[in-house]
Amino acid sequence: MSDLFGNNDDFNLSSGASDKAKVEEIQKIILVEQQKAQLNAQIQEISEICWDKCVDKPSAKLGGKTEQCISNCVKRFFDTSIIIANRFNQLLQRSNTG
Repeated sequence: MSDLFGNNDDFNLSSGASDKAKVEEIQKIILVEQQKAQLNAQIQEISEICWDKCVDKPSAKLGGKTEQCISNCVKRFFDTSIIIANRFNQLLQRSNTG
């Protein structure tokens, strides 16, 4: 358990030249974890929106119309997200060139 809290010699940040590499590695790990959390939050949001839109009354099994509605809802959500991301990217490129 003590290795988990920094007592491991392999993870000693006071070792000189490798400090920067270790800090960058930790930053990359944190970034990946933040991206995972954002993806999970977006999946949760999609689930809630599409559930509210498509499921009238919960039952043991989804009907064909409900499945199709959920599928279309998710596809439209992703299509919209891509359009918005592309638009922001265009605006960013314009602001950097002009």
